[in-house]
Amino acid sequence: MTARFCQMAMGSGLAHLGGYPFEVRYSEGSLLRARAAADIAADAYVYFSRLFSGVEPDIAVIVADEADWESRQPYGLPFFNDDDGQIRPGIVVMPAGSGDFWIAMGQDLHEASPRGYTRLLVTYPDGAGGLDLQPYFDLVTIHELGHAFETLGDLRLPTFWLGEIFANLALHAFVATRQPESLNTLEVLSIVGAQSPRLGARMRAEGYSTLEDLEAHYTGGDDPMSPLNYVWYQYRWQRLAAQMFDSDGENGLIRFWDCFHATDLLSSGEVTAASLAALLRTEVSETLGRAVQDWQ
Repeated sequence: MTARFCQMAMGSGLAHLGGYPFEVRYSEGSLLRARAAADIAADAYVYFSRLFSGVEPDIAVIVADEADWESRQPYGLPFFNDDDGQIRPGIVVMPAGSGDFWIAMGQDLHEASPRGYTRLLVTYPDGAGGLDLQPYFDLVTIHELGHAFETLGDLRLPTFWLGEIFANLALHAFVATRQPESLNTLEVLSIVGAQSPRLGARMRAEGYSTLEDLEAHYTGGDDPMSPLNYVWYQYRWQRLAAQMFDSDGENGLIRFWDCFHATDLLSSGEVTAASLAALLRTEVSETLGRAVQDWQ
């Protein structure tokens, strides 16, 4: 996800971890988590640079505990920020561990899909009969890195939600090609969340569900959506990314980049789901274009 309201120079007072192709900062006591996030980000950084025109974004990866978390996002929900005044042109901010938001995600799925929640406990056990989403969020570091390449690499996506789909496809492609042993960790949470009829019905009745809703209510304005409503979109986008990769492979991600890199294909007055669906079908992915056309 992208975030636009982080305070200036987040991470500037935190400890520094060297040896990576980007700056790494971490909260006191979070060295192991910082090293895990930096290791996976470094592998993905090289992978994306190879795919995306040799782009090497100037970023910092920041692993922050709750006391050092500076964002309108709840603690635990990772984000990318490229506002002026950061310690680098872009920052990827990851939580150092669990908090209330991860607990709320688990409770939401427990209530909406008891059978699915049992599957979550098997995939993400905490060793004491509960849920630990840390392995999943370690992988989300790659999603946020995808936003760094998108934003600092001059990928001109005409909608916010298209950037989220791109970041999820980048994440899925990296895991599928470089860490296939982690695919189950990546996929099970989104499978349970996206396939819960009860959760989908509640979001459509009480929250937001369309792509137009997301564009209007996530990034600001009146009646902003809840973080859990946003996560439900992410579940669906992750399943779409998996479907795209199954049908198009790594080439689909490359076509996505090539289609929008340093190019304004649509003026602001032309950007609708229908106009994007037609473009995406022909230039990027039949699977993506069809999903955008049929989204509801």
